[in-house]
Amino acid sequence: MIKIENSSRAHKSFSKLITVIATVLVVMGIVLGIWFYFFNRNHEETNDAQVDQYVTPILTRITGYVQEVRYNENQFVYQGDTLIVLDNREYKSHLNSALAEVENAKANVNVIEKNVATTSNAILVRRSQLEAAKSKVWQTKLEYNRYQSLLKQEATTNQQVEKVKADYQSAQAQYQEISNTIQSATLNTTEASAKIPTAQTVITAKQATADNAALFLSYTVITAPYDGWVGKKMIQPGQLVKEGQVLVSIVSKEKWITANFKETQIQYLSMGQEVTLKADAISGRKFIGTIESISPASGARFSLLPPDNATGNFIKIEQRIPVRIRLQGPADQTAFLRAGMNVIVVAEHQ
Repeated sequence: MIKIENSSRAHKSFSKLITVIATVLVVMGIVLGIWFYFFNRNHEETNDAQVDQYVTPILTRITGYVQEVRYNENQFVYQGDTLIVLDNREYKSHLNSALAEVENAKANVNVIEKNVATTSNAILVRRSQLEAAKSKVWQTKLEYNRYQSLLKQEATTNQQVEKVKADYQSAQAQYQEISNTIQSATLNTTEASAKIPTAQTVITAKQATADNAALFLSYTVITAPYDGWVGKKMIQPGQLVKEGQVLVSIVSKEKWITANFKETQIQYLSMGQEVTLKADAISGRKFIGTIESISPASGARFSLLPPDNATGNFIKIEQRIPVRIRLQGPADQTAFLRAGMNVIVVAEHQ
């Protein structure tokens, strides 16, 4: 009898405990439901968000063998730091050859210019000689006319007249010869002067070739385009790399959050609005961000093959709009975040 009474009391106590626990759970459920209702009524949340950083592939612009690799995997580098050095002997040889052709073209221009100067001086000398020859023609002409007058008066002989005439004709021939020489020298000077622009154009072309060779030589040293972290080390010294090959990727220091909100949530978001961020990788820690911009189109419109709803069958799908969020706070507080990490974004209604 006593055992039955004890069993009945224990059963009643257990029933009361279950009732209390159930009541507490129901009350908590109601409270959580009310909180959840009001929270969702005044907040917009999405877990379709990731940490973003610029990931830039570093490509080689030339073909060559790797001479040095000056970075370690996952190392932080600064803008302008040398990452990879390629064997430059072939490209240096091309540059030296191009520079030699430039010097040869310059020397050719100097020769042409000196030729022009020489012929110009020759013309000046010949013109002086022409004046002397002109004077001699005038003198011998007067002498010839005088002897012709004397011959009419029978005061001289035919032999003397012929000699004076020969001197006059010789002076004329010498004058004509010098005049022809001046004309020929003038033509030579004009021809040589016309070659100068062509020769200078050759210098410009050769210089352009040398500049191009110097540019290709500079491609043998590959540097970091900005401050950031290099990724996986994929090459080793002695390896042949080809033009356009990806050698390493560099991740920028700049970080932001890309959150893809549903189209029905965008009406509650605005530029400059503060949002709360929670990263899956760091439990119990919250970050603050600011909405920088909202995409002008849905993510589907930026895809390689955007959907075309006018082609036939249509199924309405709720679209998502990318939103860019800037992280607030010192860089050391967000240093743990990495590109691609999942984030939960909560935005309060404005």
